[in-house]
Amino acid sequence: MWMRLIKRLLLVGALLVGSLGATAFWAHRETKKVPEFYERAIAAPPPQDVAESVEQLESDVQKLQDDVAQPGLWQARFAAEQINAWLIDQLPKRFPTLEAKGLQEPRVMIEDGLLMAAARFKDQRLDAVLSCELSVQLTDQPNRLAVSIKQIRAGALPLPLSQFKDRIKLIASKTNLNLQWETRDGESIALIDLPDQYPGHLDGSVIIESIELADQHLMVTGQTGDLQSSTFAPQGEIYKLAQLDDEPDSETLSDNGSPRDL
Repeated sequence: MWMRLIKRLLLVGALLVGSLGATAFWAHRETKKVPEFYERAIAAPPPQDVAESVEQLESDVQKLQDDVAQPGLWQARFAAEQINAWLIDQLPKRFPTLEAKGLQEPRVMIEDGLLMAAARFKDQRLDAVLSCELSVQLTDQPNRLAVSIKQIRAGALPLPLSQFKDRIKLIASKTNLNLQWETRDGESIALIDLPDQYPGHLDGSVIIESIELADQHLMVTGQTGDLQSSTFAPQGEIYKLAQLDDEPDSETLSDNGSPRDL
């Protein structure tokens, strides 16, 4: 009897080890896969003049800051190609510790309402492309954004967002952004409050009215003026914030009031 029991225990142990080994092999294989959008981003030829693209991006950012400081309407448009040029040229110079820790070849792509970012991470324990996809919507409150992180992956292996929530919130706090997490239909949404006034801007409140991610461009529009006299008129799909009397599974509303998932 004891010999039979021992044999069964050994068999169970062998099956368990085999199962864990197969799972580890599968997980290792999944981490070696490369996201399709990252392959396209890496294969795309860099701008003919990377330094010029970086200069143009920084000039566009400065122009946006100047426009926002004046009363009236403003808009800005940033190309993924320019952002990637900045990542290639400036990120290693301004954040050398990232490269020292194993971060290589970061890239972004912008299409179909998504901002997709990825980079290769290589150290003694891991060699994989880490990637994430996110979408951004305005909410029914001025300057509160709803950011949905669609996927975080190591290669093709999904990573739980719960592992990163505290770190994301800490990074936001270091940049003076208030971030709260909300769960909607099983999906985690980061609610981010952008300041409506900036140091040195005394001409009124800054209100964002649209954010669009499409055709390899990030586009943002808004206005600066007296908040009491300005009318908040958000454009595009709107994320309806949960109210105290809302059901827990309340849905996102589009700008025409019909239910829509984020």
